[in-house]
Amino acid sequence: MNPALHAYPLELRQRLVEAVDRGVGSAPHLARLFRVAVHAVHNLLRLRQPTGSLEPRPHPGGRPPAIRPQRHDEVRRLLAEQADLPLAQIRDRLGLDCSEAAVCRTLTKLGLSRKQQRGARPRRSGPLCKPHGRSGSRGRRS
Repeated sequence: MNPALHAYPLELRQRLVEAVDRGVGSAPHLARLFRVAVHAVHNLLRLRQPTGSLEPRPHPGGRPPAIRPQRHDEVRRLLAEQADLPLAQIRDRLGLDCSEAAVCRTLTKLGLSRKQQRGARPRRSGPLCKPHGRSGSRGRRS
């Protein structure tokens, strides 16, 4: 995971704010001194005002899943009845308004796989396509 996405350690936060309180320097100077972004200094000072704490705020979470956990049993039943449904048909039969990728993510999360059947076997033997031959002129005329 990208280290830039993690919150700064509490000890670093405390040392940085103590330096601000002692008047060691401006926000850009402290940012260089502590090797943090300038906006991080401002954000820590802003965080301290209402809460009095420098603890990182909890992560608010991301976007809710397109297929809620309450519908997971319905997805399982549908695939138990017909395991070879394409993603678009799974979405349509469940009446969902989401992308096929969202359906695929849900199936992965549930540990389900779509066992798509290959097309029917050919009824006649022999090649299914014409042999490749030269078509058109290649610059030589006979």
